[in-house]
Amino acid sequence: MTKAQFPIDGKLGKDFKATSLMGMRIHPVTKKKKHHNGTDIWSPHEPCWIEAPYDGKVLEAKKSTAAGGGFGNYVKLLHSINGKPYTTLYAHMADGLKVKVGQKITAGTPLGKMASTGMSTGKHLHWELKVGKTHTWNDTGEGYIEPIEFFKALIAQEKIIATASVVATGDDPVAPEPTHNAKGAAAIAKPVQAALKTTAKPLVKAATKPVLKGTLKKGSKGSLVTYLQNALGVVGDTPGLFEERTHLAVVHLQKKNKLIADGIVGPLTWGNVK
Repeated sequence: MTKAQFPIDGKLGKDFKATSLMGMRIHPVTKKKKHHNGTDIWSPHEPCWIEAPYDGKVLEAKKSTAAGGGFGNYVKLLHSINGKPYTTLYAHMADGLKVKVGQKITAGTPLGKMASTGMSTGKHLHWELKVGKTHTWNDTGEGYIEPIEFFKALIAQEKIIATASVVATGDDPVAPEPTHNAKGAAAIAKPVQAALKTTAKPLVKAATKPVLKGTLKKGSKGSLVTYLQNALGVVGDTPGLFEERTHLAVVHLQKKNKLIADGIVGPLTWGNVK
């Protein structure tokens, strides 16, 4: 089974950090409002190698010819993840890419070094993840997924699957005889609840806290929705998309703070988002 990883070695938050999540933002070069189809990652390490986070095939590996430099030196990969096709893109890398078109690669294969080629204001990796076999750009974010959260969930899934015993043996740990009553249920519930409390929040915070203003409701998209979901601990909705679980979490927050519980995030609700 493929072992998923992040495209940079080390620990998220220590060896590399997200500096700009997927969603609407002010473009750092053009200064215009534009959808950011991926997540930007910065690392203090030099050199910082970018690696394939999953097995796949190289679709493109070249220097962008777009006006203003575009992605600079970039690589596109095609993956099959849980039986579905996805593509990923890695941009602004240094000269001397390490893979070629058509090459089959495994997770951990070096793609190139983090740099600042193309339309970039500083050393970073621009990382995109898109559903499907082709990776074509659009200005709405349609088909794109926030890659850090996706791969965090994929890595966690693989760890859970890896805990399954292939064959039971007499040397396996033995639980005591169960007591099927309230006392027995309480004994099981206590460690389960403790484990739930230590579970990491599902979304990644941006490097800096965004300005919490504007109105959000069902159907809203962007980095503010991602921040809101992270702050409220929302699990199950698409990162950056205001869906049912996000709505319910907002309603709960509003009721808790004695606000009108309509699920719409305005100034008063923002005032209670930590």
